[in-house]
Amino acid sequence: MMRPTMLAMIGSLLLVQRDCVLGQGFDLTKILASRSTEPIWTVMVRQLPQVQEMIDTGRKECIQQMKLPKDQRPLMKVSNPSEKEKCLIECVLKKTKLMDDKNKLNLGQVEKLTSLVTQDNKMAIALSCSLAQTCNRAVTTKSPCEAAHLLNQCISRQLERNNVKLIW
Repeated sequence: MMRPTMLAMIGSLLLVQRDCVLGQGFDLTKILASRSTEPIWTVMVRQLPQVQEMIDTGRKECIQQMKLPKDQRPLMKVSNPSEKEKCLIECVLKKTKLMDDKNKLNLGQVEKLTSLVTQDNKMAIALSCSLAQTCNRAVTTKSPCEAAHLLNQCISRQLERNNVKLIW
């Protein structure tokens, strides 16, 4: 006989799988249990600045490298960026090691960053990797800049659905 916690975990995984297949958003707070007594969002809010700092550093380096204006607009939610902005997205994703040399999301880095912001929450890690795989499957272009733009759009939708505030 299965224990109730095992049934709950299987049920949560089935919901995640269904929502991933249907392309629907879902509320992470309903399915993520934290190892500590702190709510998962409290942990994430405390840890996200580290990730944002890494993104900001990469972005600043890319802006300098590409000779773009220092006041370059954030591109997280821009649906029609210029070609140069798409290449900036590529540069930032590659500097942060979120995008690999095959123009796909680096699942190892997704796992590492999710582990950091959720204090190694296994369900959050599995969910993030699943969402990253969904984004990877959706991007078929060979153009690195275009792939980065499409990955950025996919990441942006997932972060927005789950109220995660990151900017690049």
